[in-house]
Amino acid sequence: MSSFVTGQIIEARCSRCKDVTGHVIMACLDGMPIKVECRACGSVHKYTAPGAAPRRKAETTVRVKAGHGRAEAVEATVKAEKAITRLMCEKPAAEPRLSRAQKDSIRKAEENEQRWNQAVNSIAAAPVPYSISGSFAEGTLVEHPVFGVGAVLELLPPDKMDLLFREGVKRLRCVC
Repeated sequence: MSSFVTGQIIEARCSRCKDVTGHVIMACLDGMPIKVECRACGSVHKYTAPGAAPRRKAETTVRVKAGHGRAEAVEATVKAEKAITRLMCEKPAAEPRLSRAQKDSIRKAEENEQRWNQAVNSIAAAPVPYSISGSFAEGTLVEHPVFGVGAVLELLPPDKMDLLFREGVKRLRCVC
């Protein structure tokens, strides 16, 4: 019987990875590892020797009611398990959880869409085609071949302007 120490790297069966991987011993009792941490996935779990078979799911217990036979109880249990499995498969997928950054980007996109709608709707003139050599004034609508219709927010002399498009604010070249 070999003696193990805390911090030693050993091979063990990981309960999350379901495979034999490298583990670090987290706790020992009488020279045998009790808790280990998987180096692949980082989970901390009880030590399972590499040669041990993975744990199998426990079978469901069949309860036989008074006055009924075992065959009827088994049949009822099997029907209930099939119904549960069917319901689990038919269950609609839950909406994916969004991170804070994803929520912020969605919120900013919605705010930008509202700003763009207000800017475009407040200007009654028809959009002018964009050209690098064109001269534009603040508050005019510009039609860009890639970004679509945008409103001139600010002129930045000598040769740039900020335009508000549906996707966001873009800085383009122009003649001021």
